[in-house]
Amino acid sequence: MHMKPADRMQKNGRLMAGSMASDTAQTKRAVDGVLHLVQAAADEIERSRRLPDALVTALRDTGINRLLMPAALGGQEAPMTDVIDIMERIAAIDGSAGWCAAIGAGSNVFAGYMSATGAGTVFADPDQGNATMFAPLGRVVNDRGRFTLSGRWPFTSNCLHSAWVGLGALFHEADGVDPVPRIVFVPMADLTIEDTWDVVGLRGTGSHHVVAAEVPVYLDRCARFADRPWPNGTLWRLPVYTTLLPTLVAVLLGIARGAIDEVSRQAREGRTARRGQLADAPVSMAELAVADTRLRAASAGLRAAVGEAHAHAERGEPISRQLQARICLAGMHACDTSVEVTSTAHHLGGGAAAYRGSRLLRALGDVQAARQHLLFSHHHLSELGKLVAGLDGAYPPYVI
Repeated sequence: MHMKPADRMQKNGRLMAGSMASDTAQTKRAVDGVLHLVQAAADEIERSRRLPDALVTALRDTGINRLLMPAALGGQEAPMTDVIDIMERIAAIDGSAGWCAAIGAGSNVFAGYMSATGAGTVFADPDQGNATMFAPLGRVVNDRGRFTLSGRWPFTSNCLHSAWVGLGALFHEADGVDPVPRIVFVPMADLTIEDTWDVVGLRGTGSHHVVAAEVPVYLDRCARFADRPWPNGTLWRLPVYTTLLPTLVAVLLGIARGAIDEVSRQAREGRTARRGQLADAPVSMAELAVADTRLRAASAGLRAAVGEAHAHAERGEPISRQLQARICLAGMHACDTSVEVTSTAHHLGGGAAAYRGSRLLRALGDVQAARQHLLFSHHHLSELGKLVAGLDGAYPPYVI
């Protein structure tokens, strides 16, 4: 008798989990195998303000866009620590490629939050990366049962390489406006992209404005942040921001790691500079040591909090609001540390790091642009601090 994918998962849970772990390990190896292509494309990414199509295809073929998708749709449901590892490796080579990878794969987590029917349409191709922009700047109108979306959204990263985009919107009905925003997935082909992302950092992410003008909306292709996911795996027992934030902050950690690695290379191999060799400068080497250690500590702190949540989820235990807040704070700390470490690396790069084309200058621009994301804003700190202290309450959508 033919079995549906979800039924097959339930019956063969242990076998499926082992298979997904094997898939994730294979994806890691495949990503390592294309990092030289990321490196070779770095200058073109900066110049053309987008990823080359050949690189998008190469990254897609590694399986990264399956990492956060339900197994029933061909996804891997990967542990978040593995997702962090993979995104960090890509970003260490090029920040824009890492950001697009994180957005493309991270957007696919919503396959578990919309209805299974809608997910089967939007995420029919599990290797397709997509895009999301959560700010509820759209308006969905119900005209006798026909829903349409209109609006304009900035910062729609990865829109140049996506088939679908999830956009934040409020639903307007005859009896008023639903105050709870939804993420509405529509085909990229139905939107207009405005070329507005002309910036210094993360130039290749294609984070342009997108515009919708009465685009048809199907309710089974929409989701709320608090919606209950339909898959049963460990990943789907985690609140959605304990997935989204670590995926994105891994990019900043990767950019900083790439900058530290570049300075370390210069120390080992030497350089032509009036200020002399790094290895002969005790203060510079001390600064490098401190920066490297701080970065490792911030990365370890994030992984520890995420790993703790994963362990609870594996046992079927709820993820407390206190732990959710700790993950958010660990991510914000990792962001701040990454910015400071990259700045130190750029300073240690000397005069050569002032030239266009310098890997250290590019890393500095990229990490500064990334830290402007709303997720990393310090205005979250006071509310998250209340939750860490054990005070009752929530901080939606970040802590639910």
